[in-house]
Amino acid sequence: MPPKPLKIDSLDLDLENPRITLATDQRDAMQKILNEQKVRLINLAESIAAKGLNPMDRCLVLRSEARADKFIVLEGNRRVLAAKLLKNPSLLTTLEMPEAFRNKLQKAALTFDVTKIEPVDCYEVTDRTEGNDWLRQRHSGADAGRGIVNWSAIAGSRFRGRDPALQALDFVLEHGGLSDEDKERIAGKFPLTTLDRLLSTPSVRTAIGFEITGGKLQTELPPEEALKPLKRMVLDLAGKRLECN
Repeated sequence: MPPKPLKIDSLDLDLENPRITLATDQRDAMQKILNEQKVRLINLAESIAAKGLNPMDRCLVLRSEARADKFIVLEGNRRVLAAKLLKNPSLLTTLEMPEAFRNKLQKAALTFDVTKIEPVDCYEVTDRTEGNDWLRQRHSGADAGRGIVNWSAIAGSRFRGRDPALQALDFVLEHGGLSDEDKERIAGKFPLTTLDRLLSTPSVRTAIGFEITGGKLQTELPPEEALKPLKRMVLDLAGKRLECN
């Protein structure tokens, strides 16, 4: 598998990255990865600025059908985002983050030498199916975010497919107005299988006004009314206050 050398600016983040809920565009993907990774992304950026990219790793890419001369990063989104922020620190003004994070990234950008990592060694796959075969062999090891961070149970479920339980969880994460503490609890060891059992129970779905059609969680309730029971279930499960037989 010969490497495919590519410039950072030719690499697009994957809007279907399993680490995050579906992103609408590149900026949204950047913000969501930053929100999900937090200080681990800062640690990675500082490591790249100091030592460059890990020579043992290549980014797995797929040629973009929507954007000419662009490649979608199937594996390496954290590394590519960190490199983009280091190369173009003006991006930092477009993203929401704690001021301490912004200061660390700006400082790292001052010492970053893009010529030490460009062109980036990549490997191009023909389609997502081929890419998924390689991704399944990946993802173990972390080192506080500097290495390869394991997928959580939630991210693994997103990779396999967004089932009704994950649809409900993503809906609550996106629109529930959760506190940072609640999001941290959910990002930990959230019992997604328990939520799946609940939503698979017809009497539960009837009680909260939902149905499952073609693998999709659906309701005729207004969004604000539909959110209430799902948010309550998610927070109860995250706090381990709900018992299921």
